[in-house]
Amino acid sequence: MHKINKVVRVSFSGGLLGLLFGSSRGKVETIVQKHNADGWNVAEVISDSPNLLIWILRALILVLTLGLWTISNGYLFIFEKPR
Repeated sequence: MHKINKVVRVSFSGGLLGLLFGSSRGKVETIVQKHNADGWNVAEVISDSPNLLIWILRALILVLTLGLWTISNGYLFIFEKPR
């Protein structure tokens, strides 16, 4: 039986707002349940590892928003389902 795959990036918010209002568990659970309802199953989860340019962009955003918000690390979810 052949399977088809799909990659979904799940990103989180950083900074003070991400610390106070962010729910990584809730966001991940919502994404997985949504794709499970469409017939997809999680095959693998890979931690997102950003490069130097992304780190510099994040620091710049954090400074411009006075520490309130920036882009945070996330995960890549590999979903699969039978064809």
